[in-house]
Amino acid sequence: MYRTTPKMAQRKAEQRAHLLETAVRLFGKHGYHATTVPMIVKAAGASTGSFYFYFRNKEDVFAAALDGFGARIAGTLNAAIDAAGDKPAAKMRAAVERLVTFMAENPDEARILIVETSGLGGRLQQIRRRIVDSHAGAVEAALPLLNPGIDAAVVARCWVGGVYETVFHWLEQPAARRPPADQVARAAADFNLRGTGVEP
Repeated sequence: MYRTTPKMAQRKAEQRAHLLETAVRLFGKHGYHATTVPMIVKAAGASTGSFYFYFRNKEDVFAAALDGFGARIAGTLNAAIDAAGDKPAAKMRAAVERLVTFMAENPDEARILIVETSGLGGRLQQIRRRIVDSHAGAVEAALPLLNPGIDAAVVARCWVGGVYETVFHWLEQPAARRPPADQVARAAADFNLRGTGVEP
């Protein structure tokens, strides 16, 4: 009977991760439509068979990139919120600032989420929607703690949309002209808090 040893499993995981990292870099640089499986294989120094062992097609590796980034965002935001103390406004500020800076630290993946998923439809749009809805849902649940009379469902979407648009604007600027990400993060948090009736 064929058995997979821990060493073999680790090697497979590393090969898949390398292909995925390469795909993320190419998707971030060239976009979804311009990136091809042969480009990913060549840049990764892998074989076509190796690619198709781990992923069914280009959509599959793009979906894996989205899912992975969404999970990392969630973990990062949870850590930032937990470290922010007990005050709701401080937690909300921490979430906004960390979301902006985390995306700035991972510009290829941020571009995949914010730019490249637009208009793709189907499975990829559903994954994007799930990530965005997760952010908006968390904000919606927290907003009544800041302002009980607020329309939390509407304001939460404005809140998240504003952060995404801020990151998009930052990404679109030449790297040499981009303002510091932490400065942008503070401005976004200030704006969102004022929008809820809380003075930063």
